[in-house]
Amino acid sequence: MSRYLKDILDQPGQLLQSLQYSADNGGRALKKAAGLITGAKNVFITAIGASWNAGIAIQAAFNEAGVQAVLCDAADFLYFTLIPPDSAVIFLSRSGKSVELVQALPKCRLAKASVISITNAADSPLAHGSDACLLTSVRFDHSISVSTYSSIILTGLLLTQYFRPQYPGLLIHDALMEPLRETNSRLTEWREIIEDTAWPEKNAHTYFTARRANLASAHESMLLWEEVAKQPASALTTGAFRHGPQEIINNPLNMAVWLESNTARDHDVQLVNDLVAKKVNVLVIGQELPAQLRGHAISVPSCPGLFGPVINIIPMQLAAEKLARMKGIDPDIFFYCNFIVESEGGL
Repeated sequence: MSRYLKDILDQPGQLLQSLQYSADNGGRALKKAAGLITGAKNVFITAIGASWNAGIAIQAAFNEAGVQAVLCDAADFLYFTLIPPDSAVIFLSRSGKSVELVQALPKCRLAKASVISITNAADSPLAHGSDACLLTSVRFDHSISVSTYSSIILTGLLLTQYFRPQYPGLLIHDALMEPLRETNSRLTEWREIIEDTAWPEKNAHTYFTARRANLASAHESMLLWEEVAKQPASALTTGAFRHGPQEIINNPLNMAVWLESNTARDHDVQLVNDLVAKKVNVLVIGQELPAQLRGHAISVPSCPGLFGPVINIIPMQLAAEKLARMKGIDPDIFFYCNFIVESEGGL
């Protein structure tokens, strides 16, 4: 068993550990961070790599709670973004050492912005440079970001709950316990589905589409294809796919579609069924999937609010591991990328 696969199988337990930490020792930092955001006129979320993908879900949750947050690539934030007065900057980083984020800290101080970090490393430059540090409290993954990715989403979404009309407090922790426990019991089923189906096909192009907070899972899946299986892929919103990109479907194609629980669900079911009719190899991931859905399907536990991406990335983590095996690639090895990118320029 690869260490990457072991990290995936350990993930539900790690997420339960992270959730419990936020309910106990991490609660004070969450409350402090919420206060800093409440007092800010501008809110930025900045990250890079897998953490940026996590930021997609966190941004969506903030925006739906009425806090308009801007998600920035960390390198662009460092070099090109003007930080207005009365801003709060939320840094996302599993290691707290990525060069672009560490170098952006003085820029934030110069602008007198409040700094909040969500990280797994308490003794990192980012944690030490923050006004409020929210620890994800999971074991570091071997190389590919697994629990360190999903726990950033979990912690960030817990922070956004403070801005809902009625803050759910510990109720949200209780509501998340059951789907995380159920996820642990469903891992074997998901592995069997992925192993027993023809998804993904090794030599096909792969497109990942989703809406809303689930777009985080589409982008993270694209990164997993690149990092784990060393294979190109694309990610975009399901709506955007219908405005031109669908012209590629006559090529050998894998598609993964995350199905929303309510809004636009019927539209996406129709899209999936049309794609399958055109011989596209489609896998659908979602909660309480409808019977009329065609193609391959993986049903995931129902989660409150926008917490679905904490869990619904796991089938694609498993699928990336399968694709790596099909290609004879060791998922535990990076050819070119460092575990932590602490310098700029070149590969």
